[in-house]
Amino acid sequence: MAGFTLEMLSEQCGVSMPNLRAWQRYGLLKPTRNAAGERSFDYSHLLRIELIVQWLDRGVPPEEIAQLLKGKEAALDNQWELCQERVLTALEKPQSEKLRSMLRKLGRDMPPAMLIDRVLLPLRQRLRAGNEPFRMTRRVRFDTQLVEYVTFVLQTLRKRKAPDLVMIPLNMRDPLDIWLQALRFSSEGFRIEVLSQPVPNPEPGLFCCDHYLLWSDTPLSPLQQKVLQQWRDEGVPLFTVGPGFEEPTSAAID
Repeated sequence: MAGFTLEMLSEQCGVSMPNLRAWQRYGLLKPTRNAAGERSFDYSHLLRIELIVQWLDRGVPPEEIAQLLKGKEAALDNQWELCQERVLTALEKPQSEKLRSMLRKLGRDMPPAMLIDRVLLPLRQRLRAGNEPFRMTRRVRFDTQLVEYVTFVLQTLRKRKAPDLVMIPLNMRDPLDIWLQALRFSSEGFRIEVLSQPVPNPEPGLFCCDHYLLWSDTPLSPLQQKVLQQWRDEGVPLFTVGPGFEEPTSAAID
């Protein structure tokens, strides 16, 4: 039976190709080679990836997962707080390069949703506790670096052939929300364009894309509900995401 290419493996397991390449560099995934030296993967690699994701979700870093796969002992305690502390330490550096490099490394090591839910959101919550000047400065600097990182990820995605997705915030109190949603969707096989400010009543005819994502963190106004229903009646392919919608998770419309 023919094996999977890396791209096919990514589609099968729902893990991005940059993550899979990083796991190869750590020695977590080792492709097989045919007589011509071509690399391929099989169903055993899918099971291995499932195991890697489970360990990552427990906070075990890739370096220690490599030891576990070799049958060696490793610390299995949840290390998410330690990871967060390393990011905070990088945030204290006057130069931004340390934090920039760390965000890119974390993005290579773990799936976007895990990075967001286990590291970025808890850190932002900690930085938002209080209005002291030192907290505010770090909070703004951290958010600025996150937008830069997500922009870097989206620029990389535009180099490949994939369906285009335009992300439009209808109502948005936190300006970083739409960027984190873009990062979350970066592993879903889209080329993503983000509108960074709320557009309460967008016009779909202004965009040339295959799908839309509408974000709202507050309930829709009657006019917005009417426009949304009109889009659905017209068969506009879209996702609705955010607590402002009845479905808090993304719901695709054919």
